[in-house]
Amino acid sequence: MDVENTFCYVHVDEELCVGCLHVIKSCPTKAIRMKESRPVIWKNLCIGCGECIRLCPTGAIKAATSEFEPIDKDQISVALVSPVLYSQFPEVMPENVLAGLRQMGFRHTVDMSYFLEMFQCAAEEFIVRNRKSREFPLPLISPVCPVVVRLIAFQFPSLLSHILPIMRPADLMVREVKHQIAREYKEKGKSVAMYYINPCPTKTDSEHLTFHHERPYTDRALGINDVYAELTRRLEKPGKPDHPDIFDYSPTENSLIWGISGGEILDMHIRRTLAVSGLKETIAYLEKIEMGLFRDVEYIEFRTCLEGCVGGTLTAVDKYLAKNVTRKVFRKGNMGRRVSRDNIHQLYENGRFSVKSGPAKLVATFGVRNAPLSIDDLMKIEELLEHIRGMDCAVCGAPDCRTFAEDVIRGNASLEDCLVLKAKSET
Repeated sequence: MDVENTFCYVHVDEELCVGCLHVIKSCPTKAIRMKESRPVIWKNLCIGCGECIRLCPTGAIKAATSEFEPIDKDQISVALVSPVLYSQFPEVMPENVLAGLRQMGFRHTVDMSYFLEMFQCAAEEFIVRNRKSREFPLPLISPVCPVVVRLIAFQFPSLLSHILPIMRPADLMVREVKHQIAREYKEKGKSVAMYYINPCPTKTDSEHLTFHHERPYTDRALGINDVYAELTRRLEKPGKPDHPDIFDYSPTENSLIWGISGGEILDMHIRRTLAVSGLKETIAYLEKIEMGLFRDVEYIEFRTCLEGCVGGTLTAVDKYLAKNVTRKVFRKGNMGRRVSRDNIHQLYENGRFSVKSGPAKLVATFGVRNAPLSIDDLMKIEELLEHIRGMDCAVCGAPDCRTFAEDVIRGNASLEDCLVLKAKSET
C-alpha cells in the first residue's frame, strides 16, 4: 500500500497514546489499524472527518495543523477567518474579534462572510436554472463541507453528480485574497504568509481538500483552539491595531448563522431544502439518497460535525454554548447583506463560480485508492470469515473481521493477528 505521498489530516502523539481501541471502530473509512499497541493512520483512507480526534480519550490523535507561534513581523500575515470563530466569544462582536487578531500580529484579517453570500446567490441561481434543465439529478448536495465531498467520492461515487458544481466559499475567498495580495505586494517583494483559522482538520491542505484549484491556497492552517487562548487575552485588554486593512470584508448578519446546521439554507430562496448534521446521520442520508429517496428535495446541506461547524473538533468551546452565542449575535446584528444579486448574476453568466473538475477527477483525488480485489480474493475473504466467525472485537488491530480478512488477503496483516484463528491453530 503506497501511502507515502498521501496527505493525512491527523497524526498520533505516541507519548500520549495508551494503546486503547476506542478510535479503531469510529473511522467511517476504516483508516486506522492498531499495530504493536499503537494506532497507525493509513493516509490513503483518511478523509479528515476528525472522529478519531473526538473520541481519543487521551488526546493522542491530533489534527495536522500548524502550531501557533509569534508572527514574523517581516512577513505580510493574512488571517482567513471562518465566522465560527465569533461563536467562541460571548458578548464580543465580530469586528472586535477581528481587531484582536490584528493585535496578535496579523497584518490583514479577511472575514468569509461576503463570500458565503456570494456562494449562496450563485447556488440559488444554479438551482433555479436546474429546475428547467434537469441537467443535474435531485437532490443537489452542498459542496461546502469538504469531508462530505470526500466521503461521497470514497463511499458513494454514484452520488458525485449530485454535488452542486459551484465554487466553495473558501475557494472564492482565497481567489479574491490572492488577487488583492498580488496587486498590493507583488512589486514590493514582500513575503506573504496566509493562515486559515478553521474549526476542523479538513482545511489543512487545500490541494487535497478542494477540487477547484491545483495549488494550495494557504501556507498554514490553524485550529480555532490554537489561537483561542492568545486571542482571549487580547480581547480582555482591547487595543487599536496600528495599521489599516486593505480588505473591506466585514461580517454580515446572514453569514454569522452559517456555523450552525441549517445556517446555509436558512436564507436561501429555494422551496425544498434539508439540513443534516453528524457523521452517522450524513452517512445514513447518503445511503437513502443512493436508494432513490428525497428526489423531491432540491438541495441538502450536509455537515459531518454534529450541530454544524460549531461542533468542529478544533473549536475551543462547547458546541451548544457556541450555537447559543451565534444566535444571540445574529439577533443583535443589524449588519445586513452586502452582496448585490444583480452583480452576482452577471458574474455567474461569466463563469466566475464554475468548478473546474467533474466527478471523474473527484474519484481520482478522493476515491478509494486500494487496488480492486479479484473474484478469487473475494472468495478467500469469505472463506476466512467462515473460519473466524468472530464478534468484530478489533483485538487484531482492524475495526472488524471483514476488514481484517481483506487486510490479510492484501498482505497487510497476518492470520496470527486474529486470536480466534491463533487459538484454532494451537488446538
